[in-house]
Amino acid sequence: MEKFSQLKELLNVHIPIDRKKFFITGIFLFFVKYSLDRFVAFFFFDRVWWIAEYFKDPGKIVLLKKFYSDESGFYLTLLGISFPFIYLGTVFCIKRLRSIGLSSFWVLLFFIPLLNFLMFFLLSVLPENLYNRSDEETPSRFFPKSKLIVSIWSILFTASITLLFSIFSTDILKTYGASLFVGGPFMIGFISVALYSRAEPLDFKHAMAIASAAVSIAGVLTFIVAIEGIICLIMAAPLAYFLAFLGGGLAYLLQSKSAFVSSVLPFFFLLLPSFAYLEANLGEERELYMVETSLKISASKEKVWKGLFEFSDIPEPKEFLFNAGISYPIRARVEGKGIGAIRYCEFNNGVFVEAITNWEEHSTLAFDVVKQPDAMRELSPYKNIRPPHLDGFFASKKGSFELVSLGKNETLLIGRTWFLNRFSPASYWNIWIHWILHKIHYRVLDHIRVSVEKTP
Repeated sequence: MEKFSQLKELLNVHIPIDRKKFFITGIFLFFVKYSLDRFVAFFFFDRVWWIAEYFKDPGKIVLLKKFYSDESGFYLTLLGISFPFIYLGTVFCIKRLRSIGLSSFWVLLFFIPLLNFLMFFLLSVLPENLYNRSDEETPSRFFPKSKLIVSIWSILFTASITLLFSIFSTDILKTYGASLFVGGPFMIGFISVALYSRAEPLDFKHAMAIASAAVSIAGVLTFIVAIEGIICLIMAAPLAYFLAFLGGGLAYLLQSKSAFVSSVLPFFFLLLPSFAYLEANLGEERELYMVETSLKISASKEKVWKGLFEFSDIPEPKEFLFNAGISYPIRARVEGKGIGAIRYCEFNNGVFVEAITNWEEHSTLAFDVVKQPDAMRELSPYKNIRPPHLDGFFASKKGSFELVSLGKNETLLIGRTWFLNRFSPASYWNIWIHWILHKIHYRVLDHIRVSVEKTP
């Protein structure tokens, strides 16, 4: 009966558990689960199961998205074995959350792949009654008295943590997803304002100043450590500041809920890396987007068609966009004639090699991109800075020229580019990509117009 009472007490979610017992119990259950999985894998499915498999492609277990037909039985078996351990893990996490003084709501994080391991570590480290302080223990005693020092501390701390997350997302996971461009700035605003408000209340104007300074410092640090160049930071800035203000505004509204905000803060540092990991491993198929630019030329279709193949070098650009590092076209030539011919479009930093797929005399020239240079050279004091996003996050896939007659001596020349965008949120980055491609299109189309209209 005594053993039964101890077991009943152990499984009672209303009775807290200290971190030592939680850690030992968690490690024991994990190795029991791992031993069962390894046994089943070896004796029933003739395969070896290593601990590292739990961290590889978690979408297999969560969404059953990447199963091969001969693997589905194996993973479903492991999922079935997991149910008792899921129940026990849920119970012990709730007990531990209550021991720390956090809401049982956070047990939901236990069901997120990878995050459950990080959550286990955090619950094993946080002390008892962390968020059950008496009224005498005000949070201000943990912060400096000076408003200036508190501001600097909250800004630098948040910006530094965000920088580490940026390195993890871009250099380690090689992903530029919503966790980086949406979650990161929101976290900067929320945490910087929340940390300051723990020391003393602040007004809305001060909250926005803290959020703005924090996201600005994060950008400066990103530039200083050579993660990104100035052009990429400028393009990311509007979204980053908007989301930082949103996060800071939410923290401002929650000032009176200091206990709730305190319970949220530790998990912000777990959520973003976990979502970034999921984004990197659960990549979805991306659709092709198209940009179209047209220009009226005072010449016949025959002359414009000839001008597609015979024009002088395009003058050096005056636009800041191109002088700051965005690649731009300088000349083009076509070798051969008809379908199968090769078009070489030379940019300032390399050559686009394009295979002609449609050749309709005086009407349409279409091609697939076989090879392309980097989309840009980063504007930075460091030499040869090359962020991972230059490797296929933006890629031109195909293009075309179409000639539409508007009369005897007027032709509408239409240039189109189809591209792949792996940045998220795509809707935001497509605004920049469309603008840049329109500039590139216009540079080519306008040069053809000038060349053709000068020809007698």
